[in-house]
Amino acid sequence: MTEILQGDVKVPGIGKTKKKYIFIPAGIAAAYVAWKWFQASREEEPAPGADGFYNSDLSEMGLSTGGGAYNPGGNSGSDETDGTRPDAIDTNAEWTQRATEILSNAGYDPAVVLAALGEFLGRRALDKAEASIARAAVAAVGQPPEGRPWTVIEEAGTGTGTLAAPTGLRVGTVTHFSAGLVWSGVAGAGSYKVYRNGSAIGTATGTSFTVAGLAQNNSYSFNVSAVGTTGKEGPKSATVTAKTDPAPVANRPPTATKPPTASKPKYRTMRISRRDQSLSGLVADYNRKYKTSHTWQQIWDYNLRNRSSATAQTLRARGPHKVFIGSSFWFPI
Repeated sequence: MTEILQGDVKVPGIGKTKKKYIFIPAGIAAAYVAWKWFQASREEEPAPGADGFYNSDLSEMGLSTGGGAYNPGGNSGSDETDGTRPDAIDTNAEWTQRATEILSNAGYDPAVVLAALGEFLGRRALDKAEASIARAAVAAVGQPPEGRPWTVIEEAGTGTGTLAAPTGLRVGTVTHFSAGLVWSGVAGAGSYKVYRNGSAIGTATGTSFTVAGLAQNNSYSFNVSAVGTTGKEGPKSATVTAKTDPAPVANRPPTATKPPTASKPKYRTMRISRRDQSLSGLVADYNRKYKTSHTWQQIWDYNLRNRSSATAQTLRARGPHKVFIGSSFWFPI
């Protein structure tokens, strides 16, 4: 080391100077700078709490350290804030984590906090306890950074429940076994309960519901109620009545009608009795039995001329060469 300090060094503007007059002051200055940097880094580091997290003074954030009470003293108490915080948070997930840590240190149940903040970030209506937690989180951490502005939506306290009664309930499409219902939505509702004749029969996530399994030609009364995200049910809507349709009439073939008595000719009836029998075969059987000489064309024209209009229409649709077992034909006497 002493050898390094021996000798001279040429300094621009000064000339030859002993090395010890240059290196020793420079070393002292470098040590001083390093020492000040070390002190500064020690002073900026926050003191950890017992759980390893930074524990802020909750009284400055409007929170009580006594365990779960919301104190508006550190905040204006408004549901909307500008979200300004010195320690920046970039995502709503980070915001939730920070708020949960702070409220847990203040005595809140972390699971309850997480559930309430999830409802808050879902922009759902909150009950009194959830709304208190959401406001405490906003007071402690500021507004969530994504999707601003944020407002604490609290469930209304009207009627017998926490939500208003649905309005505009009306009956839509009705069949002989079902009835459709439609109504206007209620702010803060997570679902709707449907009632038939005073009894709950189902739940709808939207503002319409089809009630099935009804009896034919019967009247029913219906109501709906709104249910909050916490499961609290509001009052029922006004009642509407629907009547199902009668049973549908089955399609039946037209009934043959006989000609008026005054114009009714004398005839005998023969029926197709087997699958392989045709009109010409039926005429041949009739001629053998009654010793006649009719042709199938004569019998065909006779039936079209003398049978009822419905029967004649059926015969024309089938044609003389397409007959069915049980079909009857008239033969003149």
